[in-house]
Amino acid sequence: MSPDTSVERRVIHIISQLVPVKPEAIKPHHRLREDLGMDSVASMELLSMLAEELELDVGVEDVADVHTVAATVALAEAFLAKKKVA
Repeated sequence: MSPDTSVERRVIHIISQLVPVKPEAIKPHHRLREDLGMDSVASMELLSMLAEELELDVGVEDVADVHTVAATVALAEAFLAKKKVA
C-alpha cells in the first residue's frame, strides 16, 4: 500500500482529530493506544467517524484486532472493497 493513498490520508486525518498528534506525524506503524494515546472512548469515536466519513457499516467486532494505523487503513479498504462488490 502506498503511503499516500486517499483512504490512508482520510484515516490519518480522522485519527488526528482524536489524538494530540498532527496528521503529518502519524505513521502507518504507529499503535493507536501505545504510540498515539488513544483510549477506548477515542477508539469508539474512531469507529463512528470512519463509518460516517467512508459510509461504511463497521461493527465493534470488526475492529477488535485493529491496533495500528496501518491496520485501520486496511480495515477501511477491505470494507470499501466489499461495498463496491455489493
